[in-house]
Amino acid sequence: MKVLITNDDGINARGIITLAKEIAKKHEVIVVAPREQKSASSHSISIHNPIKIREEKIDKGFKAYSLVGTPADCTQAGLSLLGKDIDLVISGINRGLNCGTDILYSGTVSAAVEGAIYSVPSIAISMEVDWEREDEDYTKAAKWINKVVDIAENSYLRNDVVLNVNVPNVNEEDIKGIKVCKLGQSTYKTDYVLVEENEDMIYITKGVRNKISEDDSDLYFLSQGYVTLTPLHFDFTNFKILDEVKNIFEN
Repeated sequence: MKVLITNDDGINARGIITLAKEIAKKHEVIVVAPREQKSASSHSISIHNPIKIREEKIDKGFKAYSLVGTPADCTQAGLSLLGKDIDLVISGINRGLNCGTDILYSGTVSAAVEGAIYSVPSIAISMEVDWEREDEDYTKAAKWINKVVDIAENSYLRNDVVLNVNVPNVNEEDIKGIKVCKLGQSTYKTDYVLVEENEDMIYITKGVRNKISEDDSDLYFLSQGYVTLTPLHFDFTNFKILDEVKNIFEN
């Protein structure tokens, strides 16, 4: 397959380099990623600024390009300009989980969703890390995404679905398996710490995730040592209540 790889952590992030090297063992890979860190940029796109692109020398096994723009910009440029006949988009490996309702903020997931919007099967892959350190090894996550790609290629490549994969922060041998599950509800207790006051009051924020309340969600299964996979779609319509709302507002 021809695989477009992108992320939101930037072109030089260890996660995307590990991923690209792993996928390039079996597939033709092109990497298009932000030149700088773009985490939590969600599905923003550049409409008022020019798109700057340059080729990067990352590895002999694949072509790589950095883009001054957003993760969604990278997917679009990869599909429409730099790549040709892309069969699959993979976004990641993200430094940190993208699970629960956090996916609404995620540049990683949005880069994959951009692929699905344009009818290209897409996967987002993220790995839980110890935020006190910066030496994480993405090998285990790359192995798991390789398994997911193999299964998807043989049995489930849907051009309107994003497979959102998360890998827990446990030793590779302690991972219990994979669980296909729904998104959890990730909410936070956020503290605003005032650090400076002049014309503006300047705060830094510190958030702590609230207790997991569901036992059948990605948040729960990750806490139990499973890799999680959640199928996503870009259509936010709540079909369960569509008829109910129609009866209220149309009548």
